[in-house]
Amino acid sequence: MQTRRVFLKVLLALGAIVLPWSLLPTRVAEALKTRLGLPPVALLLPPKTKVNKDFKAESLSRIEMDDIFALTGPEMQGRKAGSVGEVKAVEYLSSQLSMLGLKPMGDHQIGFTHVFTIPPVLETRVNGRLTFKAGENKLLRTPSVNLLGALIGENTEEIILLSAHYDHLGTFEEQVYPGANDNASGVGCVLDVLRRILREGKTPKRTIVLAFWGAEEMGFVGSQAFVRSGTFPLHQIQAVLNVDTVGNGMIGDFALWADGDNPAFKAIRQASAEAGASAQKVSQAAHNSDSISFASVGIPAVTLMARDWLYKNHTPEDNIALLKPEQIRLAAEIVYRAVHILAF
Repeated sequence: MQTRRVFLKVLLALGAIVLPWSLLPTRVAEALKTRLGLPPVALLLPPKTKVNKDFKAESLSRIEMDDIFALTGPEMQGRKAGSVGEVKAVEYLSSQLSMLGLKPMGDHQIGFTHVFTIPPVLETRVNGRLTFKAGENKLLRTPSVNLLGALIGENTEEIILLSAHYDHLGTFEEQVYPGANDNASGVGCVLDVLRRILREGKTPKRTIVLAFWGAEEMGFVGSQAFVRSGTFPLHQIQAVLNVDTVGNGMIGDFALWADGDNPAFKAIRQASAEAGASAQKVSQAAHNSDSISFASVGIPAVTLMARDWLYKNHTPEDNIALLKPEQIRLAAEIVYRAVHILAF
């Protein structure tokens, strides 16, 4: 009887993992099911969405707030890593990367997704903020994904990485945590910068790679999995511009996290001054973002955020009403100028 109960528990746990991901196209779901627990996971992608001029024009016409509204909709369920909501977010972002005509830079460069697995986590509150802590079962892991696409430059051996995490906290105690500022604002900002560059029609000197990280809220799991995967030429990355929680606070008042005065940090500082904004390096204290995954291996990286980013952070009140579109547009302007400094 004891053996039977254990078997049923394991079966239910596996069902909880596989069910959300069964919403993905069949080939994706099957690839994930057969590779659970063996990170990094190779993902067999469905055929790439056929891109036509109408689709690209539609995507190019979108602005930051369009992406933010899409990512904070009720069907996204707070975009928790490993959930149905994350799958919906991946579908949306993959479609945008495809419609923009970016080169897939995921696993085997046959799709936009780089797959990894995440450990179980438990929700906990710290000073009123919902966060995750490690769960007890270290063996039972859930698939999650990063998304990567490239605008190929004249020099394919040097890369400027433009990134933002797309995940958030999901649903807890029957409340949805929309994550409008954290970090739909960063994702919208990054997409807006790339669209602006594409509308201009100029080829960058360096290749620009867009990266949307999964499972940042669980401890930068997605960006760390990317750095450790060994499948991407990290030595080609010249700078990482990471965008996180840029949509609130006083207009034009930004903060920076960086490991020293590296080229990425200097580019953002210069771009901020040119855009008429303030962006000062601040103490990271107990907080951080995905730029730390790159700084830890010696790659120049910086995170741009609103100075008041902690206001209503990790609460259900981090919703559309919290955001200031003018602040997000200014953040996009800063990042756009920094990309031009580094890549053009």
